[in-house]
Amino acid sequence: MVTRGLSASFSSSAGARSASSPGLFEFRVCSVKPGAMDAYLAACASHAGTRARLEPGFLGAFRTSVGGDVNEITRVIAHADYDARDAAIAAMRADPAWTAFCDSTDPLIAHETSEMFLPATKCLEAVAGDSPSDADAEARWRNFFCSKSEKQKTNPGVFELRAYQLELGYNPIPKLMEHMAKGLPSKLASDHEKNGLLLGMFYSDVGRLNRFVEIWRYDSAKNHIAAREAARGATEWRECVGNIAPMVQMFDTKLTSPTPCSPVQ
Repeated sequence: MVTRGLSASFSSSAGARSASSPGLFEFRVCSVKPGAMDAYLAACASHAGTRARLEPGFLGAFRTSVGGDVNEITRVIAHADYDARDAAIAAMRADPAWTAFCDSTDPLIAHETSEMFLPATKCLEAVAGDSPSDADAEARWRNFFCSKSEKQKTNPGVFELRAYQLELGYNPIPKLMEHMAKGLPSKLASDHEKNGLLLGMFYSDVGRLNRFVEIWRYDSAKNHIAAREAARGATEWRECVGNIAPMVQMFDTKLTSPTPCSPVQ
């Protein structure tokens, strides 16, 4: 958890950031105890209104299906900046309904982690129509996620979370985004059936540094495979992969399903 002291050290830069970019993103990963998932999801459902009231930046919650810990749920939350996150946490702690929710779920959780990310706007801006419109950070990204999801079928989708761990140094993330911005349009163009939907690209700010994460939505695992196979024939995308591969220390991908209370489905 980011303390007030750490938040204060970020206050000047975060304030400037929130005025000129889509904001800050928290990836909160919860590992539920084996056998406790149904009870945990039921508690989330019963307190969904409380979360919506206290955490307006809540974008999605994704349960790992394959590629990782199947008792794991990844929540993505948008914040205007670190001070806004601190304020939201303070409001939650002071709210009796939220305290009741935590009392019911804490015994079900094995452990939980939190990392902060910034949006890779250079990559999104390279794809026409894939950049959220100007508004406050939480509303902008909530609308971006959910309005795109509404264009899909009514059934819950398959969400792919792709993560790159880059080498040490100040330059790897800027270099990766530059290559991605050049190659990404060809990857999307190769998907003639529009099987894949890009929801976001992010790079780490606090936590495991030099980490880059993508979130994609598909109607099914079959569509996910079809989109990957199509991308292999995109020349610019193949060049992009070739350029970033030497910088990547580790790459992993997992397929997840949205929890019933996830705003994006």
